[in-house]
Amino acid sequence: MTPTELQSALARLDLSPAALAKLLGVDVRTARRWATGGKPIPDNVAAQLTAMVLAGGVPTELVERRPKVEDEEITRFQWVRRQGEQEWTVAEHDLIADVFYLPGRVERYTASELVLGPTIEVPEA
Repeated sequence: MTPTELQSALARLDLSPAALAKLLGVDVRTARRWATGGKPIPDNVAAQLTAMVLAGGVPTELVERRPKVEDEEITRFQWVRRQGEQEWTVAEHDLIADVFYLPGRVERYTASELVLGPTIEVPEA
């Protein structure tokens, strides 16, 4: 499955990459990378999406887990600093996997590895 085919399948299923991540229990960034071509799409993910499209939608057993993106946060940004360091930075908090990504780092951090500051609120439009 190509990223274009994945995006088409998501559109037919009315899912975002973040919603797909929640359904499959994978990291949000992973699903975004699949959709943009930054990471190869695993065969099992392609097979699941194809089956859902052929079935005409998300299986009933998964509907309860399907996020309502407008009602539920998938990611948020929060002030953090690493244990033993003094400088604060903004990290992306993946609420599905409950891990934090710091700018310029590939590693994932858990809340116990960081000092957490306030969540950054998105300004109203």
